[in-house]
Amino acid sequence: MDLRFDSHDIEAWARLSGDRNPIHFDREAALRMNAADVVVHGMLAMLPIKQALGRAAAAEPGQDAAPWIHFKSLLKAPVLRDRDVSLALVPRAGRTGFKLRPSTGDAEHFIGSARRIEPPAWDSNARRITLPVGETAAWLHQFEGGLGKQLDRWVALDALVFGDFVRYRLGTVFDRLGPALRLDDPLDLIHALTSHLLVQTTHQTVFAGELCLAGALPPVVDYQIDNIDLVESDDEAVGTLELGVQLQQRHVMTITLGLMIRKLAHPQENDTHEHH
Repeated sequence: MDLRFDSHDIEAWARLSGDRNPIHFDREAALRMNAADVVVHGMLAMLPIKQALGRAAAAEPGQDAAPWIHFKSLLKAPVLRDRDVSLALVPRAGRTGFKLRPSTGDAEHFIGSARRIEPPAWDSNARRITLPVGETAAWLHQFEGGLGKQLDRWVALDALVFGDFVRYRLGTVFDRLGPALRLDDPLDLIHALTSHLLVQTTHQTVFAGELCLAGALPPVVDYQIDNIDLVESDDEAVGTLELGVQLQQRHVMTITLGLMIRKLAHPQENDTHEHH
């Protein structure tokens, strides 16, 4: 499958996610992050990948014994605007692998896989975040009429919850950091983050196979942020966290994010870097 993302796609995702990081719009900002051109949001580039991998896993035998699906992706190098990339599915024992590569050359942007699994447990005492029904319905309508047209419900739910977390809840992560990496002021919005570099390194989504279908998603969504596990060095922290997602009061998804946070020696205005 050949893919390409242009400025229109980037703008459409920015409207959905609220992510107007300069690296997604300004070539000079991207160059400061060692990217040769404007960077496509990683979550935007993953939309067709998730759709293809979810359907491949759903078609595998064993639905009764393993009714959930586990998608995982390692983000190795950013996808750039107006560059042709190619998605290749690689059948393997018990799973379907994938590689997203430039149309020419042997480099890799993303690699990963999807497979069937047994239903996992989710047990958390973390505060439950309830998304406003009206705003969620409006977001889903915009998504389903644009970038998410004909994509399955799990892809929409994953994008919805990820976007809310990145847009409004990143302070939860920074609150766990030690004094050397902690923010001087509370982080209200991702756009205000100028002193640190933030990179998403991995994305895993475990979800109920029943969501691997097209159709409208009910806008009754809650999620919890839990299991934040960060390892710190002098100027950097790496680790993971989990987002447990409930749809109509039932756990249907767990998103695991891998993050790298680095304190910038010379902060650039609004030059944070997130692969989403």
